[in-house]
Amino acid sequence: MKEVLKFLKCMNHEVPMLVDFPDSGDRFPTVLLIHGFMSGKSNDNHMLKRISQKITEASIIAARIDLCSMGENLCSREQYGMKVMIAEVKASFKYLQSLPEVDENRVGLLGHSLGGRLAFTCSTLPAKLVIALNGAINTMEPIEVDYDKEQMNKLGYSIIRTADGRVELLFPRFEKDIKETLNNNIKQFSNPILIGVATSDPTLNPEISLNFIKNCHMSNVDSFTVDDSDHTFNVESGDFSKLNEVIAKVVPWLSEHI
Repeated sequence: MKEVLKFLKCMNHEVPMLVDFPDSGDRFPTVLLIHGFMSGKSNDNHMLKRISQKITEASIIAARIDLCSMGENLCSREQYGMKVMIAEVKASFKYLQSLPEVDENRVGLLGHSLGGRLAFTCSTLPAKLVIALNGAINTMEPIEVDYDKEQMNKLGYSIIRTADGRVELLFPRFEKDIKETLNNNIKQFSNPILIGVATSDPTLNPEISLNFIKNCHMSNVDSFTVDDSDHTFNVESGDFSKLNEVIAKVVPWLSEHI
């Protein structure tokens, strides 16, 4: 496997992208991995990297990005919101299609948490498939983020403490953008969809995904559940057994459908 760091232009800033290439071959199917809320391509104990490596071992290119102001992305945190992130996902998708190693007709989206919402929202792209893991996929409803509203009103921002121990700032743009980007795009998506749900997720209500699976009435939706797992599949604890369980479901499905 060869890993290459790239920076691609989007709006008035650059999007950092790590691309994992299989060891041999010419043109490959490809998956764009999208991280969750206040996370990054290398956060959550390298969860996306661990997924990416297993995808690449299956002879599929895996690319992961840092969204607006996260990780190596230098866009202003005040811009952190769905509109910029949607633009970043779309720019990243099109950039991947332009690479000579990529089969432009076989590019998929995989998102975790807020990344799952972005994957569903960006299903207007010619994606070969969409995967959401513990995704905020209720795209027709606002997300309720737990933050100090009094602090937001007083200071113009709120301090967020993330699951992996970081302290970040949340600005009003995030909530405004959520409301202005509500959509039902996924209902028009006819290619394969896979939804993975941690049934005891304490961070994002698993009923969001479970209700979609039950009520969407879409024949192109497959799903699986993971028990005794938190929002990031217990990786912060150093126990990767649940993440490995997820990978064992995702990679064969991905290989079959892409």
